Amino acid sequence: MKTIRRICIIGAGNMGGAIAGGIFSNPEFPRENLIVTARTQKSLDRISAACPGISVSMDNVSAVKGADLVIIAVKPWQTADVINGIKPALDYGTCTVASVVAGIGFEELTEMARKGDGLPPLMRIIPNTAIALKQSTTFIASCRVRDDVRDDVIGLFEQMGEVITVPESMMPAGMALASCGIAYALKYIDAAIKGGEKLGFSAEEARRTVMNTMKGALSLMETNGTMPQTEIDKVTTPGGYTFKGLAAMEEHGFSGAVLQGLVKSL
Repeated sequence: MKTIRRICIIGAGNMGGAIAGGIFSNPEFPRENLIVTARTQKSLDRISAACPGISVSMDNVSAVKGADLVIIAVKPWQTADVINGIKPALDYGTCTVASVVAGIGFEELTEMARKGDGLPPLMRIIPNTAIALKQSTTFIASCRVRDDVRDDVIGLFEQMGEVITVPESMMPAGMALASCGIAYALKYIDAAIKGGEKLGFSAEEARRTVMNTMKGALSLMETNGTMPQTEIDKVTTPGGYTFKGLAAMEEHGFSGAVLQGLVKSL
């Protein structure tokens, strides 16, 4: 990564911390060139314990100095104050500002970060928390970013899972499907585990069974290059147990509930 030598992550919450963990585990990126900021020492201590060797600070302004990539990972209502605080220290000739904040688009970010006639190079990055394990699906959109910088940022996040580049208009859909979607997938797993307990298994037995079943289902799709319905058809005999179970799920609105959950996430 020729253009991204120093990275500052502002915000050490669930997402900021997960991104820090993913970058920390990348052997190609020097740990000492990653700095994470937070508002409390407790948060900094947690990050330092998880990612020994990185820099931490409660001073956003000093932290962003010299950074090639500043990742804003704070709550939406904190974003304007954070950007207003750091923008005097940012050199838009060398520094790209990336936001993982949901619901704030390039137009708003541009106005927040504008310095006179100076317009910031911006990226919006929507990963999910599995990025700490290098298993995220991350959506990226860019605005006024040089091609070589964009490619280096994409390459950085490709080290932490799959990257899909999209126009900004698709970012809400990407967030619903992958970022919110990880919670939706876990919701099914949670329901199945609870169902397993009602069927007589212990919580741990049900947990292991459902997790391994999910791994198997994903492996079938990945190995065979199939869509889910193809694999469903292979195990669904008309009038059989699976057929009856699927019919009952649909009768209670399973597929419709999933679709409505995604739509409401936009």
